Amino acid sequence: MVNGGRLSFAYVGLVLTYLAVSVNLSVTSVALPTIATDLGASTSQLSLIFGVTPLFSGGLMLFAGAWGDRFGRRVLLVSGLSVFLVSAILSATATDVNLLILYRALTGVGAALAMPAALALTFDVVPEQSRRTAIGILGATQAGGALIGPIVAGVALTVWSWPAVFLTIVPFIVVALAAATRLPSGKAKTVTPMDTRGAALVSIASLAFIYMASELSAQNPQTVLSALAIGALSVLVLVFWERRAPHPLVDSSVLRERTFRVATLVVFGSQVVLGGFFFIIAQYLQLVLGYTPLVSGLMLIPTLAAWALVSSTASRTSALLGTRRVVIVGLVLASTGYVLLAVQPISESLGLLIGALFLIGMLGIGPALMTHSALSSYRSEQRTVGAAVNGATARFGFSFGIALLGGFLGVIYESSVQPATAGLTAADAASVSGSLAEALTVARTNADSVLAEQARQAFTNGYVTSLAVAAVLTLLMAIVVALGSERVKNVGHRGA
Repeated sequence: MVNGGRLSFAYVGLVLTYLAVSVNLSVTSVALPTIATDLGASTSQLSLIFGVTPLFSGGLMLFAGAWGDRFGRRVLLVSGLSVFLVSAILSATATDVNLLILYRALTGVGAALAMPAALALTFDVVPEQSRRTAIGILGATQAGGALIGPIVAGVALTVWSWPAVFLTIVPFIVVALAAATRLPSGKAKTVTPMDTRGAALVSIASLAFIYMASELSAQNPQTVLSALAIGALSVLVLVFWERRAPHPLVDSSVLRERTFRVATLVVFGSQVVLGGFFFIIAQYLQLVLGYTPLVSGLMLIPTLAAWALVSSTASRTSALLGTRRVVIVGLVLASTGYVLLAVQPISESLGLLIGALFLIGMLGIGPALMTHSALSSYRSEQRTVGAAVNGATARFGFSFGIALLGGFLGVIYESSVQPATAGLTAADAASVSGSLAEALTVARTNADSVLAEQARQAFTNGYVTSLAVAAVLTLLMAIVVALGSERVKNVGHRGA
């Protein structure tokens, strides 16, 4: 428990669970360029390596809360950590791109089982007077994990190679599993009915749409249209079912509230532009600008630090200026950051680059305040379900952003690099078109500096387009919030 300034071993295990999940996501982004080079991964495959973990996490999180109540939260936590541990080790042993994608999906399963259980168990092991502090520590741990992840990844890539990146979370998981022996069972006395059909339909629709976006770079219209059809059909069936479900995922009265719709859109949209940004920025820093993995990891710190700063101070800031005003300013500043990176993609000014990265981190104030706004739309007995829906929304948004902006990047890169493939063998041309990392490998093998420069320019074209899309989406969110209701404006004054 958190009492008298002391942390129990059981609670430390819950904190380490959050830390492992957060570090796992941020270290992967820094490792993508090296993985692409070693395994010959295409842009669409890289987007799956990075995005499949939050995707599966979001899909199963809708079920995990109900499973914890039914089977016991400790059982769910131990199961999740065990899956997480095995998947991390398997990821480090992968010698094939498709196997790595499969193992990263398994990582998402582990995270989905462990995180809701860890949050719920916090209430079981922490005295009531210390729970707010305990929950705050968990939130700070997530931010801290995101901050240290790129540094850890940079060191691991510098000293060893990309497999070591996935092993960095193993010590955290082992200690968390040991601490789980001190936890209560956490089994609920009464089990809240779960809309399993609705949750399954949400997961199917999300998977279809994200797969559709990830296949944009493959330029396969049949696959894209098939995924679109499955996603659209799932949504139609979901709407039909939710109107008749005895215990719907989201009550119709909540859906009718403009506050809920605006807040959920901001949570989803913020994660879309964040996920896409982290997917492309590490590749740009390493493969185009030539930074080492360690330096590129350090370059992400301004964005993550700004995100942590504005998130932790969001409640006080909104109390002074109003939630709607603060969120709009944060979104406009983030959009400005994307624009600065897009209009000067290769700048000699390190200060400009760091400043733009810091501005993008201002995006964090939106989810921090809009999450509270979305959950305030639920009745008190529905808040657990609301938290699960909000968490799934954020993870689906992150995965969709990777697929969407990664898709734009892939399409522009492949079309721009085509002239450079003239005169190459069919195998080399396919590699060059697949990803920048593969193109640079071909260029080194053939001692062709012109090919390397053309490939970097093609990637930069896609990078600029993706950033422009992110800037527009972020500005559109600001407009939506500006047109939102007065409840959105004043929600920050109701306290956390």
